[in-house]
Amino acid sequence: MGYVYLLCVALMFSFGGTCVKLISPYFNASWITFFRFFIGVVWLLILKCILRQPFQKNLKQALLSCWKWILFGAFIKWMAYLTENYALSHGLSYGNIVTQPAQTLFLTLVSVLCFKEKLSPKKGFCIFLCIGGVLCISLNGRPLDVFFKENLLFTGLFILSGICAGCHVLSQKMVAGRLDIIDSNLAIFTLSGLFSLIPAAEPVFTGKIAFIRPDLACILAILAFGFITGMGFYLNAKAIPLVPFYMVPVIQSMMAVFAILWGVFFFHETVTGWIIGGTAAFMIGVIGLQMKNN
Repeated sequence: MGYVYLLCVALMFSFGGTCVKLISPYFNASWITFFRFFIGVVWLLILKCILRQPFQKNLKQALLSCWKWILFGAFIKWMAYLTENYALSHGLSYGNIVTQPAQTLFLTLVSVLCFKEKLSPKKGFCIFLCIGGVLCISLNGRPLDVFFKENLLFTGLFILSGICAGCHVLSQKMVAGRLDIIDSNLAIFTLSGLFSLIPAAEPVFTGKIAFIRPDLACILAILAFGFITGMGFYLNAKAIPLVPFYMVPVIQSMMAVFAILWGVFFFHETVTGWIIGGTAAFMIGVIGLQMKNN
């Protein structure tokens, strides 16, 4: 079942760009980020009801024992989604395929620099593949001067989103074992939603949001995006103990393929050989970074 869970996670998260594109004509990145956390919390609460799972008995003590990591994880996850949603709103719907290799590279560098793990030649080559793949996707066959004028901001935001997502993984690692999977995600997503309200509050006070009339596709995308967020993290946490750890990024990398397909099918976005080659390169790199040395 672990492989089924991971495949479901990859499939669900691949629709992220599609959801943003459907919501962005009506709401900006700040509101999209808030909806993602708020609806995600609602879905997690529904899941607890379905599973008839009460909050853990020592919840207050567990929260107090790791509140700094929860607060850090919530803030950094908010930053990850805010930067990703802004770039998706203004760029390609599959642009966030860059975030996965950025997250993997960041965590690899942290393990080497902070935890003194050795960087083998194989891992060095995989890092080269990841960076080369990201450059191929970002450049897409265009001259460097065109890239710096048109795409540098969005690529930088996706990379920053991946780094922030990597920091969130570290925070999850620090609270693992002290909090239940659903309870920890509920705590982090609730705080992240509160953080996201800060930049999203301006249209409420000025009354601008009262004139927004989202269509049915936008409303369904908001509900789906929250479902993807809440259920995706839950299934991912359920899957990790059931499969070899190196297989997690292997299956998750399928998200890139799905995301590109949705961009072509739904928004008629162009996919070039550069994007296909770059995607293949960083997928191989991500897989290689996670596989154990023989």
